Amino acid sequence: MMHRFLPTTRLARVLLPGLLVVPLLWAVHAWRFKAGADELALHASQRLALLAASLDAELLRFESLPPVLAQHPSLQQLLQAPDDPARVAAANALLEQVNERTGAGMLYLIDPAGRTLAASNWRRADSFVGENYAFRPYFRDALAGGAGKFFAVGATTQVPGFFIAHPVRAAGRITGVLAVKVELTQLEATWAAGGESVLVVDRHGVVALSSNPAWKFGTLAPLSPESRAALAATRQYFTAALEALPLVWREPGRARLGGQDYVVGSRALDWVDWRMLMLLDTAPVRAAAWSAVLAVGLALCVLAVAGLYWALHARRLRERLAAQAELERTVAERTADLATTNAQLLREISERSATEQKLRGAQRALIEANRLAALGQMAAGVAHELNQPLAALRSFAGNSLTFLDRGRLEPLRDNLNQIIGLIERMARLTAQLKVFASRQQTGGGSASAAQAMQVVAGWFRERLDAAGVELRIDAGAVRLPLQPQALEQVLSNLVGNALDALAGRDGGVIALGAARHGTQLCLEVADNGPGIPQELRERITQPFFSTKPLGQGLGLGLSIVSDLIEGSGGRLEIESGAGGGTVMRACWPEAAGTDGAGEGRAGEAE
Repeated sequence: MMHRFLPTTRLARVLLPGLLVVPLLWAVHAWRFKAGADELALHASQRLALLAASLDAELLRFESLPPVLAQHPSLQQLLQAPDDPARVAAANALLEQVNERTGAGMLYLIDPAGRTLAASNWRRADSFVGENYAFRPYFRDALAGGAGKFFAVGATTQVPGFFIAHPVRAAGRITGVLAVKVELTQLEATWAAGGESVLVVDRHGVVALSSNPAWKFGTLAPLSPESRAALAATRQYFTAALEALPLVWREPGRARLGGQDYVVGSRALDWVDWRMLMLLDTAPVRAAAWSAVLAVGLALCVLAVAGLYWALHARRLRERLAAQAELERTVAERTADLATTNAQLLREISERSATEQKLRGAQRALIEANRLAALGQMAAGVAHELNQPLAALRSFAGNSLTFLDRGRLEPLRDNLNQIIGLIERMARLTAQLKVFASRQQTGGGSASAAQAMQVVAGWFRERLDAAGVELRIDAGAVRLPLQPQALEQVLSNLVGNALDALAGRDGGVIALGAARHGTQLCLEVADNGPGIPQELRERITQPFFSTKPLGQGLGLGLSIVSDLIEGSGGRLEIESGAGGGTVMRACWPEAAGTDGAGEGRAGEAE
């Protein structure tokens, strides 16, 4: 018989904790929701104090305006002679000027019969002038000698506002009423912009002010016949329907409006018979309450999982002890296999290390051979380039001695000039070698393209004239990111190469240009020579490569040009011209240079 009840007992053990957890979670939800609602109520109370103070401050700004302005002679004189056009105009101008300076909604003067004699809006189509406001409570209170205060929708403009009125006295009697209308639409817009749900309710339960336009002029509850009669007599809300809002009070301080639950804070106002309400959505509080329920539920789940873990731990421990013996046997077998594999790997590593050592030796030998080959090529080129000037120097020097012995000074002077020219030629060759050997980076400067072109044009003037080649310059006010001497070196090599390409050709033209192309600054040297074959364009910037006959150059010019341009952040491009010839173009990002005229030649110091 006991076996029949065994499944029922197990089911009870499972269901009983669940039955205990549900009330616990419900209690957690109720406690967290009440704590959150109390926090919202406290926040609403604090915010209502600030909002009520801002509303009071807005109304207090204009409370003293009617009593002060009522003593003005222009207004009192108009009340004595209300049909005098001059006095009407003076009063209108006064009210208009004061209204503009104070920022009030409207200012207007009413005679004892309730007719408006002058108003600040006398120019507008909805002017108060001529309107009768004897039915308004604020007029009756001020005419009785008190201070009239009343909120209503304007009977003329249909714009709601708060009316403050004060009697105008002359010779100890009341001769009229001066009223100011304070429009509170900007204050409502401020509430709305702050994302707060605020209502200001009068003694009848009508929403006079609200941050939500849909709630305005609604009622907290259906109006009684007495309230509707009182509101109709004063036309306080003009033609508003005054229908009840879908507001359901769930308990004191909590209500449901428009499908949402709110915590409602309330505060009485010092002005007239208003109350200010603030509605705070309880959705965040409800979400926090469910979060607390979830946290407690997760904690209980963790405890349950921990209990199950400890229940299974003992069984797993026994299983692990049994498996440990099998594992130790397997590890011993695998260890022997790994030892064999490691020995094989060590042999392979030793062999690869020896191979790498041989490869590094071969690489060092190849680098040394390349260096010696380049050195031999350079030495041969330098020897050939210098032998010819040295032989000529020897010949000219011997002739000079002969001319000196014979006293022939003119041929002697000519020989000395030839010697000077040969020495300058040798200096230029050694200068090129020095620039190539040093690979000096000359970036970071700034040089005027036009100025450098003019300098280089002066250097080549005699060669250009002798070869019959026209040099065209179009640079504008472009500055390139090179030091001046580096830019002159680039132009000198490019112009010299172009001159060599045009040797023996009629109508030769070399064009120098510098301009901005998109986001780049570009320097161009173009000629109408025979051009450069496509297969040679990749090689002509290599050191000691030259297409000229032996003895007419070291092949360093374009290598130096390429180093100078790339060292300053640019790139060298070689293209064919539109009508033939060659275009050598150097381009830099615009951020690397300075466009426009600068002061002097930047970076010109040695």
